[in-house]
Amino acid sequence: MYKWLLAIGIAGMTLISGCNNQSIIEGNHSIQKPNNEKEEIIFWHTYSEEETRVFENEVIPLFEKQYPHLDIRPVRHSYNVQLNRTLLARASAKEPPDVVRMDITWLPFFAKNRLIYSVSDFKDFEDIKEGLLEGPLNSNFYRGRYYGLPLNTNTKVAIYNRKRLKEAGYSIPPSNMDEVLDLVKNHHYRIGLSGFTTWETLPYFYGFGGTLLSPDYTKANGFINNKRSIQAVEKMKDLYKYSGKDDLWQGVVDGDYFMMDEGPWFYSVQTPQKIEEITSQTVSAPFPVMNEKGSVLGGENLVIMKGARNPEASWTFIKWLASPKPQELLLKTGLMPTVKGINIKDLTPASGYISSYIDGLENSFLRPQVADWAQIDEIYTKYMQMMILGRIGVKEGLDLAAKEMDEILLEEEGRL
Repeated sequence: MYKWLLAIGIAGMTLISGCNNQSIIEGNHSIQKPNNEKEEIIFWHTYSEEETRVFENEVIPLFEKQYPHLDIRPVRHSYNVQLNRTLLARASAKEPPDVVRMDITWLPFFAKNRLIYSVSDFKDFEDIKEGLLEGPLNSNFYRGRYYGLPLNTNTKVAIYNRKRLKEAGYSIPPSNMDEVLDLVKNHHYRIGLSGFTTWETLPYFYGFGGTLLSPDYTKANGFINNKRSIQAVEKMKDLYKYSGKDDLWQGVVDGDYFMMDEGPWFYSVQTPQKIEEITSQTVSAPFPVMNEKGSVLGGENLVIMKGARNPEASWTFIKWLASPKPQELLLKTGLMPTVKGINIKDLTPASGYISSYIDGLENSFLRPQVADWAQIDEIYTKYMQMMILGRIGVKEGLDLAAKEMDEILLEEEGRL
């Protein structure tokens, strides 16, 4: 599927070949600045219903009050492959939207194919950059340049059933994944593991000492299939013997599961009464850390598409969204901000659960910043499922995964 998308992208590049190898600032001329007339910025997003309500009724009016010459037209979309295809086609044809709230894993693909602007070219970018959290900011970095600003971030934490934890003799959660595995095996507890993708299992793979790619993201062989990675998958196989997938959220509250991992929406979508029930029966803590890696970093970035009719106006909009006030407003919906200095705990006094997520961000990790990440994820998922379910040996599976990943990486680097 993604190879097909890439083919469209390459074909589409003939439509925008004039923009190749050019920055936003072309020659000695700056971008056309907005005039005194009201100018429309089309903004595509994937906010939830409640997030959309706050964004449209509180955030946009605040922006338009400060910038009366700019008019924001938000368009809500579902987060799916169709959105990716539509954005690809429209950017290739240099058609709006102007600005998009984009999943952080999509950015490298659009950056590689020159379908979004590099924000590094804006004169005040360095000043804006200094006010943003490092981890989310780095999700916008691709091959020496920044292609967006982080809008909201998240990670997953470990959520334990309070009663089961106490039964096992623990007053605080386990400190590493080996301890979790021993505890689950010794007490015959069940653990909530929902699937095999990198979002679902990479924290466990890393937690048991595995490595996915080389530090520069150019090679898989010798990393995903090295000795420690093999041992990591063997331990994951042991853990999965005690796993379950059914009704994980209620299961960990009721004690059917000893532990699961989940993002802040485990709490934020609940009623206050339900949150009180959950927190009385569970304990949340940052995901166990191994080699300075805890759980996976998620979130959305703000990008300016090549179809933007006025990139300078779009820049005004996205740098404002990446500032404290709008992010504080959206924090009410459970979206974690990316701006330094926002006291999340004080702004969400009724949400004590947020502390574990704030602490978890310190050791959260980015999935590799490669343009063809969707294909890498697909290969990883395919072989991880086969290995854990015993359909293929661990060493054989990791060797095959390394071979297939290296073909993708070589192609991305233009060496194949």
